[in-house]
Amino acid sequence: MKATNFIQKQKKKIITAVAALNVAALSVISAGAVPDGVDTGSYSSLVDIVFWVATIAIAAGGGIPSLIKLVQGQADEDPRGRNAGIAGLVITGAVVGAAAAVKTLLF
Repeated sequence: MKATNFIQKQKKKIITAVAALNVAALSVISAGAVPDGVDTGSYSSLVDIVFWVATIAIAAGGGIPSLIKLVQGQADEDPRGRNAGIAGLVITGAVVGAAAAVKTLLF
C-alpha cells in the first residue's frame, strides 16, 4: 500500500516537471517568432514582473518555514531541526538561483 502511494507521488512530480519543460520549450519557440520591427518592450516588462513575483513566492514559500525551523531547532537545542532549517534555506536559495538562470537564458 505504501509503495503504491510513493509511485503515485513520483508520477505526479514527473508529470509536473514535463509540463514545466513543455511550457519553457514553447516559450523559447514563440520568443523566436517575433517579426522584425515589432516592439517587445512591454512583453519584456511583463516577463520581468512575472519572474519577480515567482521569485518572491518561492523565497517566501521555502525560506520562511525553513527559517522558522532553523530558529526553533536552535532554541530547542535540536541539531536535527536546525540542520533541516539550514538545508531548507540552501534548497530555497538554489531554486531562486535557478529561476534567475531560467529568466536569463530564455528571456
